[in-house]
Formats: sequence, C-alpha cells, structure tokens
Amino acid sequence: MNINDTLRIVIVGHVDHGKSTLIGRLFYDTGSLPEERYREIEATCRAQGRAFEFAYLMDALEEEREHNITIDTAQTFFKTSLRPYIIIDAPGHKEFLKNMITGAASADAAVLLVDGAEGVQEQTRRHAYMLSLLGLRQVVVAVNKLDLVGFRRERFEEVEEEIRGFLLSVGIVPAHVVPISAREGDNIAAASKRTAWYSGPTLLGALDTFSPARELSGLALRFPVQDIYVGDGRRVYAGRVESGSLRAGSRAVFSPSGKKAVVRSVEKWKQPALPQAHAGECVGVTFTEELFVERGEVLSEEGEAPPAAREISASLFWLGNEPLRLSSRYVLKLATSEVEAVLSAITERIDSSTLEVTERHAHRVENLEVANVTFTLQHPTAVDTFKENPRLGRFVVEVGEFVAGGGIVREVRSDRLGGATRVVRLTAMMNTEPDGNFIDLSREAGPVEFEVSPGFVARLGEGEKVAIRLCTADQLERISRLAFGYGLGMTFRRGPEGNRVVLFREGPVVPAATEEGFPVI
Repeated sequence: MNINDTLRIVIVGHVDHGKSTLIGRLFYDTGSLPEERYREIEATCRAQGRAFEFAYLMDALEEEREHNITIDTAQTFFKTSLRPYIIIDAPGHKEFLKNMITGAASADAAVLLVDGAEGVQEQTRRHAYMLSLLGLRQVVVAVNKLDLVGFRRERFEEVEEEIRGFLLSVGIVPAHVVPISAREGDNIAAASKRTAWYSGPTLLGALDTFSPARELSGLALRFPVQDIYVGDGRRVYAGRVESGSLRAGSRAVFSPSGKKAVVRSVEKWKQPALPQAHAGECVGVTFTEELFVERGEVLSEEGEAPPAAREISASLFWLGNEPLRLSSRYVLKLATSEVEAVLSAITERIDSSTLEVTERHAHRVENLEVANVTFTLQHPTAVDTFKENPRLGRFVVEVGEFVAGGGIVREVRSDRLGGATRVVRLTAMMNTEPDGNFIDLSREAGPVEFEVSPGFVARLGEGEKVAIRLCTADQLERISRLAFGYGLGMTFRRGPEGNRVVLFREGPVVPAATEEGFPVI
C-alpha cells in the first residue's frame, strides 16, 4: 500500500442526513478505530441510558480534538485493502463550504449523502453545485437511512432519479448511486441482504474505483513559487509542482514576468538531487542563471506558459457577511499569488439551490449566492482557466484577511504590455491640467491600456467629465468595460471631429483614501 495513492474525499450533504454517522461507520468497518476505543464509547452510551450511535463516536472524537487529545476530524484517516483515505471535513455548514472553496484541503472525490426518507433538500442541491463549481467529477451518491423506509426499492429509485437529474444539470454524472444505512452498516463495507435488488458496489467498493485526481502529470508544468531561500552562494526557489513534471536541464520561463532560465537542479531537503519532480511533490529548484523573481510567479516550460491575466471571468460562490459589490476592491488569491482586483461586472446572480438566474447585470451578490463575475486585476497575474488547468484555475476572495468567497476561472483576458502599447493613466490630478478633460487617441491604432485610480472616479463624482476621441472599436470596448466596472455614465457619438466618448458620474462617490493601486482596464 503506497501512501502516494491516498485518496482525499469530502463527504457533503444536508446537515441532518447522517454525515457523522457515516464517518463513524467508515472508521469502524475498516478497522481504523481501535476496538477498545469503540468499546469505551459504547460503555459510556450505556451508562447514560442511550443506544450506541456512530454519530456519538464522531462527537467524542470532536470533543477530544477540541481538547487537543487525539485526532483532528478536519482530516481523518481510514484505509481499505486497496489504499489509505483522508476524509476532509469541517464542522458547520458555512465553515465546511469555506474549507472546500479555499482549496487548502482540495479533494479528489466526493460522497454526496442524501436522506432516503426526506429526499433531496435545498442544502443537498447547494452542496452538489459546490462540487460542480470546484470541478469535482469523481462523485458517488449514498442514499442513506433506507432502514427508515424498509429498504424499499421504489423509494430508492425515486431519490436516485431526482438526484441524478439535478447532478446532470450541473455537469456531474455520479459513478454510482448506492443504497445504504450508515447506522446499520448496510452496503458500507459489505453487501446487504436487505437490498438484494441492488447489484452495484458497496460504498467503499465505489470509492476504490476512483483515482487520485492530483495525478496531473499529463498537463503542462505549473510550479508556483512559494518562497526563495538564499544561502551558500545560491538561490533556491521552493514550491509544489501543481501539474506536469519539472526536470533538471529543461528551459523554463516565469510568469507573468517572462524571465527565462535553465533548471540546474531539482532538490528535496537533505536528499540527493532529483532528475525530475512530478505533480504533488514539494521541491526546491536552482537555475544556471541568477534570477530575481518573487513569490507568486509561476514556473512553466518555455512555450507552455500560463496567460498573464489582466482580467478574469469566473463563477463564484459568495460567503461574505457583507454583499459582494460591483466596483468594489477585493484581494484574490490564486495559487501562491495575491492581487488586488476591482469587481468590474456581475453578469448573473444565481440561486445555488435551484440554479435559477435571479438577476442579470447585477450590482451585488448576497451571502450563499453564486454569480458569474468579472474581475479586473491590479497587475498581470499568471492564471489558467479551470478547464485548461484546475490547479491554476481556482481562487479565493479575501475581505479583511478572511475568506469570503471563491470559485473557478472561466475565461482569461491577457493583454501583455509591449513597446507599441499606450498606457493612459486616469488620476485625480489629470483634471487639474489645461488639457486634462480631453484625451486624443485618434492616432493610436495600436493597443491601449487605461490605469484607473480611485481619485479619478471620485473627481467624476464631483461633476467632472472626460472626453476621449477614439480610433478603433477596441478602444470603445475597453472604455465601455471601464465605465461598467466603475459605475460611470458614458455617451458616444460620431461627428465631423471623429468618434468621441464622454465619461461622467452621477450621484455621490465615497472619496478614495489613496491614489495607490491602479487596476488596468
């Protein structure tokens, strides 16, 4: 049994559908809990005049965790004859969701638990949508508590049809739907005689058919720099190979800086140099050239670098106490990088339990809602779409150093600045200059970037207007995006003097505290 084959699973579902009981049963049926510990908890239950429940086992372990005695139920372990498993869990619905979306304990597979008596509930749908949003495709559904409905095949098939239909609507096809009773042990580790009509695998058998999704060696190399150590006359760049393989002697490039180098060595602490490192391995890297790059840069092979994103469109799950607001600034964490960003568009607000679009082109997203959004990044950042590379296509949103949301990148817009690019800096000071209210781009056929300061937006709120003469439709598109993202008014007209846009703002604007941090539009 190889520890590298460990499968990380997350168990999701409605809070009352038997998750604690199932986890306790998995411990017991796989022999992962010492028999004496089981007997001790059984005796305690007997002394208290209550029947033994596996949920009590999890309660006891949770109490011990709180007192730092034995086991951390945030990552609990069991094993089958095939391999070890880690259950990723966290107490409470909201805390659980935060644990999922941070990716700090990303799972390879999921068990979606449904109460066979109650059927699919709102929280079941919300958790299922989260699985889809996080790209988890290895899913088994466990229809629990069938002992309460007499193990009736008809009831199981009703629930199976309902949950399969919802999962299909979010792009998930479960590998198996298994009828179980976590309390009684039916179809957990051994087939149950009470479900003779069921011919599929047990729950553990279904999990054994999955593979560790972290094996991403077939994808392009992605090595986010986590830290840089300097000593003995050399610089060692430390991090984890998120996908692909990192080989000594290969030509590599850092993104978004574009700096290139040849890999001299791939190393692990106090071990001989490695010929290569694969996905999931934490290593240090040295180069033949002396380089100076920062944490957050992503190493890839030359010709396979991720885009240097200026803007991303994403599907996001919001958990913040305050609404996610259009035109507000947030901190995005993508792999090891952090970047300030302006929420420049909320294309759709979605009810995560029904998947209905509740509003288009919205101004805010409420707690526990899902949305399709666009962020404009303060500076170029290495990002992949989730479809291209899940390891660099997932992010979280921080508000005041707390995780308030997260999601996956659907689209990346990358506008690398080159010598032919004109950068137009929109600041509060520009309106005090003689020609500050007019920008002539009619001779600029090449790409144009707009750097926008909070002070500029505040000045427009005080009644200032800015006219911009255009040359290309791309310039109009960029200005439209700028206006939409910052809540500005915009007029466009053709005339003898050419194509012209006027930017303005109606209503009060909260003054910005600083001119620092210019998102680029």
